[in-house]
Amino acid sequence: MNHLAKTPGPVPGPDPAGVPGPALLPGPAADPPMTGPVAAPPPRRVRDMTTAELGRAGEDLAAAHLSACGWQIVERNLRLRQGELDIVALAHTTLVFVEVKTRRSFVTGVPQAAVTPDKMRRLRRLAGEYLMERSTPHRDVRVDVVAVHAHLDGTFSLEHLEAVS
Repeated sequence: MNHLAKTPGPVPGPDPAGVPGPALLPGPAADPPMTGPVAAPPPRRVRDMTTAELGRAGEDLAAAHLSACGWQIVERNLRLRQGELDIVALAHTTLVFVEVKTRRSFVTGVPQAAVTPDKMRRLRRLAGEYLMERSTPHRDVRVDVVAVHAHLDGTFSLEHLEAVS
């Protein structure tokens, strides 16, 4: 048993079901499990992340940003025959295909510069393939880019470019 925490005793009053009598206050959990981590591991430093981990962190941040803006995330990391769509979201009545680019330095340019004309053509083909295979209700369609910069101090900055195509 955990020797640092004491379990409170019964307190007079109704129980959660509304029946009069002694009720227990919320207390600490019972013994911790014998295996598995007790707490989540500390987040990895940006410089220690692999490219895949950095990309995943950028996509998670972009999805959280879009959700905070009131968008409904329909799909994430959707594999189609011709490639992958990072995020498919519904912004009111507009179906938005979001390409996420994450970088830890600007040596090769800003993240959004990686969305070249060839990449835009591929995204439009993927959007067409998605629309042919699925029936997500929408009125308009567009392609957005979310550029994420991972700073070495562990913070991230995000720029959302709407209707790039």
